[in-house]
Amino acid sequence: MIGTDRYAYASRLAHVTPQSKLLAMAVATVLCLCLDCISVSVATILVMGAATVCMGGVRLRDFRRMLFVPAGFMVLATLTIFIGRYAPGTEMLVGISIGQHVYGVTAASAIQGISICLRALGVVASVYFLAMNTPMTDITGALRQLHVPELLVELMELIYRFIFVLYDTMHRIRTAQTSRLGYDGLVNAYHSTGTLAAMLFVRAWQKSDRVYAALESRGGGQSVRTLAEEYESGRAVYLLCAAAAALQIAAFCIERGLAA
Repeated sequence: MIGTDRYAYASRLAHVTPQSKLLAMAVATVLCLCLDCISVSVATILVMGAATVCMGGVRLRDFRRMLFVPAGFMVLATLTIFIGRYAPGTEMLVGISIGQHVYGVTAASAIQGISICLRALGVVASVYFLAMNTPMTDITGALRQLHVPELLVELMELIYRFIFVLYDTMHRIRTAQTSRLGYDGLVNAYHSTGTLAAMLFVRAWQKSDRVYAALESRGGGQSVRTLAEEYESGRAVYLLCAAAAALQIAAFCIERGLAA
């Protein structure tokens, strides 16, 4: 298994009803986005991270490592918010004069950039709570019960399946290339990478065509169903949802009160 799947199937919350985890993720995400405060974002990261580690049994270093993956992209994406062009004489934290303008970071841009990064990480932490504690088949089953359009759910299942197909195909091709010293030297590495990408596209196309033919031969016009298991009560997750929402709202009120 790859990605968050290896954590989802080993989680202590794997057999808890997925609707409760969907609700906790949705409430935490909406409040984190709507209550535009740094303290709310920090509270969301801490609460959902603690829930994933303590309730789900995910190791702290694994959750931290997963959280660092999007953090790097967020920092790069917000560089233009941190660094701006200003008129001479503007009060800045760090700056450099180039021509008739000053380029650097002001207190306002630093606060705005940090706020956006933390808000995005809060949303990611909420999604990780769901992804690292709920198998994908349970999520799609819960979405069907919530009357999400059947076509959208089936597309999610097929895309999810093809992630593993493509990963396995890529691993096999790369292993074969490595065994033939395909990555020995920069030129060979570039050539092998290009060949890998081309072959992966061809194999994916062939595999998707075979899957489509197999579905059509079995009456693919009808929906694809999976067997649902008996789930445990999600009372603890509902309590977590209420506690997380209360903490987020309290953090918002405290920050706004101090600002006033």
